[in-house]
Amino acid sequence: MAITAAAAGVLGGRQPGDAFGGYGASLGGGSGYGGGGPGGAARAGLAVAAGASEARSGSLALVRKIRITLVNHAHMDLVVNEAFQATLGEKLQQADDTFIGLSSSGGAPTEPAADYDTSIALVCSILERMQIPYVERSVKAWAAQACSTFAHSRDKANIMTAARVRFVVQWVLRCLSELAIRGMPDFFDRAFLEGFDHGTQISESGIQLSGAVAHGVYGNIWLHAKDKSTLKSAQPSPRANAFVASAARAFREGRTREFATQSSLLGLREFPKSEYVVCSISKTLCKLPPDLMSRRIRFLIEMDPIPYVLPLRDAYEDYEHIHLVYDSLSPNALCIIDKVFEDMHSTEGDESEDRGFSERTVQQIIWRLLTATKEAHSRGLVHGALRMGCCYLNGAESLDTLQILEFGLADLFETPAATPPAALLTPLETERTDPVPQYRRDLQCIAEITYLLLMSQPIASLNSTAEELAQRSRRGTACFDFAARRSTTENAKAFVVDILRPTAFKKASKIQACHEVAVHMNHRWFYPDPGSVGAMTELYDMVMMRRYDTWRNTLRLRTNFFKILADHMSLYRIAQLWDTLTVLADGNPKVSWSTMVPEIFKHCPVLHLLQKVNKAFGESEDAAVIPIRETHRSMEAWRRKRVREVIWQVFSRAKAYNGTMSAEACADGLTSKVLHVWSRPLRVIDVLLPTLAGESSRRVTELIGLCKTVGFLELLTRMDASDVAPAR
Repeated sequence: MAITAAAAGVLGGRQPGDAFGGYGASLGGGSGYGGGGPGGAARAGLAVAAGASEARSGSLALVRKIRITLVNHAHMDLVVNEAFQATLGEKLQQADDTFIGLSSSGGAPTEPAADYDTSIALVCSILERMQIPYVERSVKAWAAQACSTFAHSRDKANIMTAARVRFVVQWVLRCLSELAIRGMPDFFDRAFLEGFDHGTQISESGIQLSGAVAHGVYGNIWLHAKDKSTLKSAQPSPRANAFVASAARAFREGRTREFATQSSLLGLREFPKSEYVVCSISKTLCKLPPDLMSRRIRFLIEMDPIPYVLPLRDAYEDYEHIHLVYDSLSPNALCIIDKVFEDMHSTEGDESEDRGFSERTVQQIIWRLLTATKEAHSRGLVHGALRMGCCYLNGAESLDTLQILEFGLADLFETPAATPPAALLTPLETERTDPVPQYRRDLQCIAEITYLLLMSQPIASLNSTAEELAQRSRRGTACFDFAARRSTTENAKAFVVDILRPTAFKKASKIQACHEVAVHMNHRWFYPDPGSVGAMTELYDMVMMRRYDTWRNTLRLRTNFFKILADHMSLYRIAQLWDTLTVLADGNPKVSWSTMVPEIFKHCPVLHLLQKVNKAFGESEDAAVIPIRETHRSMEAWRRKRVREVIWQVFSRAKAYNGTMSAEACADGLTSKVLHVWSRPLRVIDVLLPTLAGESSRRVTELIGLCKTVGFLELLTRMDASDVAPAR
């Protein structure tokens, strides 16, 4: 459907990943941080404010219309049923077999149903009948996500009854309403967590977000957040300890149903703990409206445990974040990236048989990842962003203590641009059109991890462009460097190739995608013949160790590189930098480190910091290996992430979790030190205005003005973390 100009203004200008759309311009248009003279700035500010007001009115009108439609259940049922029956009649007249029957007993069909593609056209026609503007591509993505909640296979997705079509229509309408208000203060001024039996504000949780923090795919992960609540200070009874031992034994032996029963009897969700793992994710990344997202989060909390997956226990929110609270990790928990590093180097000066790293260890790690994935896929659940960095070991000596973080978040949140660099090469930003869960993405991630552990190098160059990574993913190929690791068994190579093989090149099979993991777990690599056992237990040599060390150091150095620039360069300066580098590249999509650093130094004097990360893109500083577009996009994303975080630090430090605080407290917060140091100790105002450090006191006064209170969004739109024109 071709949407009208008014509808395009409502829907087309704000996409799910955008932070503030156009309305934020009305807040920051007169802040004085843009260019132009006073008269031009005033006229531009008035024009922007008028346009923003008109867009906001149109958006709110659409939201009201959708809410009225959703509340009127009788009208909704009538419209869906009439459209469904009309489409059924048309197909029957065409003698088409698009419609099939439902029958639980295998007898005569009892309820008519359409295939998935027909249902998508039906949903669009219903929206047109309701005179609700939409973008077809977005509707297809939302419908696919809605269908994936009840259809675990393509066969089930092709059984779309009138009730299921109604469910999809309601899902799409809620998402349309959510998209319409995204970019306005109305988006934040509401509760995101609904249906919980307790207060959902983080201030009511007793959890203190402090201590070690890791950069996750979707947000910051507090590995050891403290629980200061006195309501959970009671110690467990001896009987409770007996239940814990019984439940743990059932879990280790794979008896998940018995474990769930023991957990229910014990009430593990009320069991006292002093620490939790907390994943804090910006609300701007939410894919779903609050009611749908809350329903999904409650499902993840209440579901039976999945082997090796860290259980989700609760959820809280503040004005800016959704805080997902998980079970605790042990104080000595170790990321599997560091565990592999330690095992590889444990043979230096030690010839013990139980030390070192070999293909056999890789097999054991992958088997546990497949075990978790098999159980999840059988329930229609996916991880969505499985990587080495989200796998931790509670006990460094036992792989059975594996805990996988960030499970299921891909269905709840958009993938941000500021992800840990080079940590995951499998493309995550794919257009959702398949109505079943994205099982293949999990398998691709497992293949990537397997290749990395087998060859001690990533499956693709860390300097690949987005197009190169997407092409490799479509082809499903893996190149094994025989000179680097001659002892890698053929079965291990075949395992990686089999997982990566595109669906179009696989043999026709009746096995559904949700059960494909079970097929891979029967691969001959996991059941080696006696002749290949010796090769599998051969320890990695020094060449393999150095390759792995290079990959591990590259992750750290590249992350630090983006952090340095995020601390010292505004978006305006970053744009200038890459405009210059694009000209210097002269058509080449990549530039060299030696070309980039002098240009960076012209905008910020951080040469001494850049010298510490000069190997972030490879050993050679003169080789043109840095992709221009991807690096530019990452630099901007990390800058936005940094600005949002340090501004929110001002509010969270003052316990202003509602996004509003006094001007005096805000001034103190802006001149305080940043809690989480990225490049070097700095004040908040120095990060927000990196090129005006000498005038920071005057700028603080200008930012706050004569207001008695300051809002988070109002302050944010005056910085360069929103979609407003960036500050110089």
